[in-house]
Amino acid sequence: MNALDATRKWLRAKCPLIDKHDRFNANYLGSEATEYTLRTGGESHKPDVLGYDMAEYDLVFVAQLPFGAALAPNLSAADFFARLSAWIRGQERVHDYPEVSGYTVTKIQASNAGVITQADANAARYQLQIKLNLEEV
Repeated sequence: MNALDATRKWLRAKCPLIDKHDRFNANYLGSEATEYTLRTGGESHKPDVLGYDMAEYDLVFVAQLPFGAALAPNLSAADFFARLSAWIRGQERVHDYPEVSGYTVTKIQASNAGVITQADANAARYQLQIKLNLEEV
């Protein structure tokens, strides 16, 4: 399983903040009021001293959530992303990582939690960046 699919499935299965009833896609976000996607943001590779691949994947978790003039949904979205970032940091502390075929994940990081990338009167798209460091096995 590649890094994108493994991380999406890991978030879907293990993160208590992701509602299992909401759509969670890969590289696609539709128009539902609450929907998630994980997309590729880039990758880099370099060999270690033995020639094994050291990979770094940048992924972007995007959520479409209710948004507007009412304060409650906007604060709820900010809280969701703060808690999601904290959850990922907690998984790093206990070394609970996605399972990527042919690799061992050595580190996961979250950054820029809750940045709004698009908004209209009823919904906004927020993002969180995830960085995975892997070693080829």
